[in-house]
Amino acid sequence: MSEQLGPVLALVALFALILVLMARGWRRRGASQSFLPQPLRESLEELGEPVEIGPLDAVYVSTVLARQPLERVVAHSLGQRAAARVSLGAAGTWHIVREGTAPLTVSADSLEEVTAGPGMAGKFVGGDGILILRWRLGDQLLDTGLRLARRDDHDLLLSRKEHS
Repeated sequence: MSEQLGPVLALVALFALILVLMARGWRRRGASQSFLPQPLRESLEELGEPVEIGPLDAVYVSTVLARQPLERVVAHSLGQRAAARVSLGAAGTWHIVREGTAPLTVSADSLEEVTAGPGMAGKFVGGDGILILRWRLGDQLLDTGLRLARRDDHDLLLSRKEHS
């Protein structure tokens, strides 16, 4: 038994080292993205925009740098996966209430494109299973991924891109 203790302790130490390095990398990435301004947090009601669709159940997959599906944005908790409720306002503003972190509002003015893709950092499902909002935060173009609980909801929101 004592001859097995050494390798087990070595594996535990290696695992702990990997966790420490991952946390350090996450903090470093957050610091390198500190130039990003705070995103909007207000609800559609607070902005005076009537809710047209929603709230709909979804998974907030993550926000990444536009056209870079593996470059997760960690500033302002934008990279944290969470259960979410998504609403679309009459003027095209998106409001995403995320469990465990602050809500995210993407104004119609900052929205560049609504599309779908196979995935991004945090979740890959293939086909067009992830709804992607391409939007501008300050000078940076970002992609936010949502996995809607129901395919009909996904298709409904995707069809609204012409109206946003």
